[in-house]
Amino acid sequence: MNFFENNSKLEPHKILVNFIKNNPSIKTAVDLGCGAGRDTKFLVQNNITVTAIDRVDVTKFLYKDLTAEEKARLAFEQAKFSEAYLPKTDLVISYEALPFCNKEALVKLLDKIKNSLNENGYFLCNFFGKNDSWFGNDKIQFYEKEEIEDLLKDFKILKLNEIERDGESAMHQMKHWHVFWVIAKKV
Repeated sequence: MNFFENNSKLEPHKILVNFIKNNPSIKTAVDLGCGAGRDTKFLVQNNITVTAIDRVDVTKFLYKDLTAEEKARLAFEQAKFSEAYLPKTDLVISYEALPFCNKEALVKLLDKIKNSLNENGYFLCNFFGKNDSWFGNDKIQFYEKEEIEDLLKDFKILKLNEIERDGESAMHQMKHWHVFWVIAKKV
């Protein structure tokens, strides 16, 4: 099995599920680095229109098991983040994707995200911390809490939770996770 097949079987992120439950006014969303669609599917199944973006064509995973009505609420764009078009939206989510952007590209992407958000729009994301077992991989960026606060200085950070735990990766390999989970709002 590959990364996308493994990810397609995962439940949506709990932080997103709880957020949507408590914010019923969300009508549109962008899923940056949507992967196999674990969060995209949850959103469209909750009557939210979603633009899902990934650098790889993941349509066979995204549209699988969706009704015709749900598929009508989903648009997929295959693009690198630097080239992606972000429509105006109520919510942008990006899980396990932003750490793979170099810091210069991330600053530009965060500006693009802010501009795409409607007034009072939300940004949910996560970043890897320096205690993560992948630390040292030069293709991944790792952050301290203060660095994340600085990166998101143009947003109002509503939650910034730091979690460390041991668990499996999508490829069923055990690792130590050090992740900062963020809920931010456009100001």
